[in-house]
Amino acid sequence: MKMKYKNKARFLPAVLLLAVIVLLGAVLAPRFLTQLKVVQSFQNNAKDKKIAELQARMAQIVNKEDEEYKAVRREFCNLSARPESERAKAVANIREFLHGIYPAVGKKFEPEFICSRFNGKPDDTGTDYNNPAVEFYEAENHSFEVDPKTNYIIGVGDAERTKRSDPLPNYDYSGIYSKPDELRQVAERFLTDHKNILGIDITKMTYQYEGTKPGNFFMHWTDKNVSVTKEHEVCGDVDKTLEGVYKNEQGALCVKQKSTNYHQVDITITNGGQIIVYRNNINDLDKL
Repeated sequence: MKMKYKNKARFLPAVLLLAVIVLLGAVLAPRFLTQLKVVQSFQNNAKDKKIAELQARMAQIVNKEDEEYKAVRREFCNLSARPESERAKAVANIREFLHGIYPAVGKKFEPEFICSRFNGKPDDTGTDYNNPAVEFYEAENHSFEVDPKTNYIIGVGDAERTKRSDPLPNYDYSGIYSKPDELRQVAERFLTDHKNILGIDITKMTYQYEGTKPGNFFMHWTDKNVSVTKEHEVCGDVDKTLEGVYKNEQGALCVKQKSTNYHQVDITITNGGQIIVYRNNINDLDKL
């Protein structure tokens, strides 16, 4: 019994110390979080102020090809970008895409961050520069659009060319394939092998061939289970016999019509089996 009592006495200071630590944590944690929010708010305010200054300077420069404009815009793009550590996954996904369409190239591709596009704030008080809606990158004369929330690639095409002499991507027009069904298999294999960087599952989508132009084949996959429907007012050249037709304040014939956008992935693939255009409209469904 004496040994048990001694053990309890020995552990009592440790228990009291732990209780004090827990109590101090409960008291100090809210204060620390408040101070952290104040610091973050100050940083955001300073960032927003600097962004406003850069935008004002860009607006004053008439010639958008001027080196001063390019330098100011680059500063704006870098300031409003996600931290490089957060963009690392996007860069890795772009590299994987490039190795998929250039399988014979062994070098390490180096995607360059270009800029971001932003949405308005929820309360419509301006633009939310702390939450990019889309990020733009360039590599190997290709342009890439990335969803910052997922790092999925949602768009691929030619990089912007400021002069006609600017190089195009190294397209494969070797003519290995000539039939749409052959190229469908090539495209579906690519989309399946790289679905983790694209965020799509074409097994749940419906295929449709759209046609061809010399060397290029066009096709898309649609998911009818993912859509956005909106009602619009159409005025002017409206058939007056249509149900629901009415006149607006200006006396023009109008009718309410519904439009639906479905989730769709568009592909352009060359006769060499190389995907050169990729478009995923998942983030644009509400743009009717």
